[in-house]
Amino acid sequence: MWDRFPEALRKSVQETGVYHRPSAYSDDPYPITWKLIEDGRGHLLLDRPIQTGCPVHILQGMVDPDVPWEHAMRLVEHLPGDSVSLTLIKDGDHRLSRPEDIERLLSAVARMP
Repeated sequence: MWDRFPEALRKSVQETGVYHRPSAYSDDPYPITWKLIEDGRGHLLLDRPIQTGCPVHILQGMVDPDVPWEHAMRLVEHLPGDSVSLTLIKDGDHRLSRPEDIERLLSAVARMP
C-alpha cells in the first residue's frame, strides 16, 4: 500500500499521522495511520517460507482494487510445506459478497478436512 501512495500522500501521512482513504464499501473513509504502516513493516511475511501446519485455501477476486490477485500468487509461493489451494475468481471483487462468491466460500470451507 505504502509503495503505491504518491510521495505527497506519504509525506502527509508522516506529518499528520493519518490519511482518510475513501472507501468503496462504506460512506465513511478508512483511516490509514502512520502507526498502521509502521506496524505492518514489523509483520512482513513474504521474506521467508510460511509454515501454517494446516491446509490452506485462498479465494481471491481478480478485480479486487485493494489486493492485487498477484499477491495471492506470491503468498502461495511462500506456503511450501502445506496443502494449498488457490481459487482465482475472474470477476470477483475485494469483498466476494455476491451470492455465487458466498457459495464458493462455503464450498471451500465444507471441503476442508
